Amino acid sequence: MRAQSKDSKIFFSGRIVVISSILLLFTFFLAECGNGIFELNSGWRDREITVDGKNTDWLGAMMFFEEDNVSVGLLNDKNFFYICMIAEDEFIRTQVMRQGFTLWFDPDGSKEKTFGIKYPVGMQASDLPGGMRRDEQSIERPRQAPRRQMNELEILGPGKDEVKKMRVEEAKGIEINIEFSSGMLVYELKVPLIQSEQHPYAIGAEAGSSIGIGLETAKIERPDMTREMSGGRVGGGPTGGMRGGAGGRGMPGGRRPRMPQPLKIWAVVQLATAHTATQE
Repeated sequence: MRAQSKDSKIFFSGRIVVISSILLLFTFFLAECGNGIFELNSGWRDREITVDGKNTDWLGAMMFFEEDNVSVGLLNDKNFFYICMIAEDEFIRTQVMRQGFTLWFDPDGSKEKTFGIKYPVGMQASDLPGGMRRDEQSIERPRQAPRRQMNELEILGPGKDEVKKMRVEEAKGIEINIEFSSGMLVYELKVPLIQSEQHPYAIGAEAGSSIGIGLETAKIERPDMTREMSGGRVGGGPTGGMRGGAGGRGMPGGRRPRMPQPLKIWAVVQLATAHTATQE
């Protein structure tokens, strides 16, 4: 398993490869600590982060999860936690926009879904431009998605099944954005660490502590994705993106296309402190 950058070639065993286009400014400890949970280090924010759905603020601070095919960056300061996720894979981009994307937090550093932010909230099949066509433009341009989807988010928890839907600007202290550039989906989030009257929606942790985070898309509905994989035609065909074999069901021998798995990454993240930054 390997990842290559302009300046170096780095080899790691396991599921995660660190990619750097410039000298890394932060030391990330990457290890799988069992039950599918990774141990990661957040970096101390040493730069201005503008939550605009662009990855230009994140050079040298991204980690590549090879099996999940996404890159993730983690930064924090005394008051806020910042995360960037970049997805180039078409299936993941489609999942995020159609099924919705949830970022979970556990202030106790475990895998409990204590506090979640769902954005985008997902869309119904009837909301998609052009119906169920496998149309890159309908997938990759959030401005073409229903305005409701991009202007609203959901706050999940702390109670079980507790959901608060609101406009993005009503989530005080939270800044969130998604944009598409050069075939990549870029998701950025800024969320308060400590809850207060000004920041009612927060992780509930301090810099220097450990938190659990989860990146999750919803379960994929089989009928929807089967049509998506066959270019909008159940069974494929000459114009359906996959040529049908025996049985005409989109794959040789009449086998159904294998369903891609929803995105699900869990990690324990050690938040940085200003003292940590001076030691690097």
